[in-house]
Formats: sequence, structure tokens, C-alpha cells
Amino acid sequence: MKKLLKKYKELILYVVFGALTTLVNYVVYFGCKALHIPYQPATVIAWIAAVAFAYITNRIWVFESKTFGAKAICKEIVLFVGARLFSLVLELIIMFIGMDLLSAGERTVVLFDKTLPLGEFITKTIAQIVIIVSNYVFSKLVVFRKKRENSE
Repeated sequence: MKKLLKKYKELILYVVFGALTTLVNYVVYFGCKALHIPYQPATVIAWIAAVAFAYITNRIWVFESKTFGAKAICKEIVLFVGARLFSLVLELIIMFIGMDLLSAGERTVVLFDKTLPLGEFITKTIAQIVIIVSNYVFSKLVVFRKKRENSE
């Protein structure tokens, strides 16, 4: 069991912090929605909060980056944000398809006398699943590569 945990430590930590990043994204997104902010700017605002949280947790705990020096860290941040910009575009496309083309925002469910946006929640969840996978691939292969120089 210990060998398995050690072997898959990075992936396990990515899933844990990915779930927390998704929680940050949901809290900020639905907080924005509660303030009547349309889904497009709410998605961008939530993305900014989630990316900031994800960079810190991925750098320190998940990929244990050994990159030091201002120039090298700036490069790492640019790569991280660049990869996450790709995922933001993916999320906006998925949200557009779900909310505008499939009218998911109109599908609701009543729970405890509250009308909840079920279709929007499902669309957001599908987007988050796609994004978690793409972010892991980019982070693992591009941003936090183990064979890169430690400082510049």
C-alpha cells in the first residue's frame, strides 16, 4: 500500500488539490451568479481565483517545483497561466454550448423551496472535468517538467 501511495503521490495530490481548485472555482462562480453577473464574466472571475490557488498548490505540493530565481519563476508562472488560458477557452466554449446552444441555463430544479440552476451546474461540471484533465497534462508535461533547469 505504501508503495502505491508513493508511486501515485503526485496524481493523488493533483486530484485532491484539483478538487479544491474546482471548489474555489464553483464558490466564486456561483457567488458571482448570486450577484447577477452573467456567466461569461463570472467564468473569467472564477478562473482567475482558481488559477491563483492552483499555481500555489501545484508548485508547492503537487509537482514540488525546484525552480528558483525570479526569471525562472516568472517563466514558470507564464507557462502555467498560458496553459490555463487554454483551459479557460475550453471552459468558455463548453459553457457557451451548454448555456446558449443547448439552453441549459433554463433547466432548474426546486430543492427546499429554492430554484437551483441544474442545467448550469451540470454544464459547469462537465467543463470542470475536461479542464482538470487538460490542466494535469499541461502541468505535468510543460509547466512543472522534472528535467528542466532549476534556476536561471
